[in-house]
Amino acid sequence: MGRNDSEPIRIRSEVVLSKLIEINHVSLGGEVGKNDWALPYLDDDHTRHASQTLNDAEALLLGRVTYEGLSAAYPAMPLSPFVNRMNHIPKYVASKTLHEFRWNAQGIEGDVAAFVDGLKARSSGNILKYGNGVLDAALMAAGLIDEFHLLLTPVATSASAHMFEFVSGAPRLNLLQIETFKSGVVLLVYGAAGPGGSNKEER
Repeated sequence: MGRNDSEPIRIRSEVVLSKLIEINHVSLGGEVGKNDWALPYLDDDHTRHASQTLNDAEALLLGRVTYEGLSAAYPAMPLSPFVNRMNHIPKYVASKTLHEFRWNAQGIEGDVAAFVDGLKARSSGNILKYGNGVLDAALMAAGLIDEFHLLLTPVATSASAHMFEFVSGAPRLNLLQIETFKSGVVLLVYGAAGPGGSNKEER
């Protein structure tokens, strides 16, 4: 059948837009950070989600604390497709105190938000950010985080930092996806609705 002339012509865009995606394990109380409590919940559903997001990514963006933890752990892990990908993917670290980097990583010089904006513009794959902390304030204020993947874990703990602890004001987010894992973890995917808050005053 021929096309109806009254129908609009749909042009498929070939432009690939890179997204900055932040992934965090979050307890029922909103705690993040050191999350040994999440280890028993790393099942097949988690592996599938983690592998898919990592394989779709072109680089990692990390704060100092997250970088130091991951760079110490992953090189010593038994090899697997996921571990191999983690070890070899390019990494960019936001830190004012570190000057030497390993684990295929390099430090970000100058304005972090400007660097990340440029990185997104020249990337064809997504950029993943693990961890939630001081770095989020600058990124959210500039509207650079496109999605938050929150792995809500059915545990109660009060021994670590809280999600968005360093961000002033509640972030505006749109719920994009909900998925329940067999372990009881609920994957909540939120898209940023606009620029977030700014750094809290120094404490």
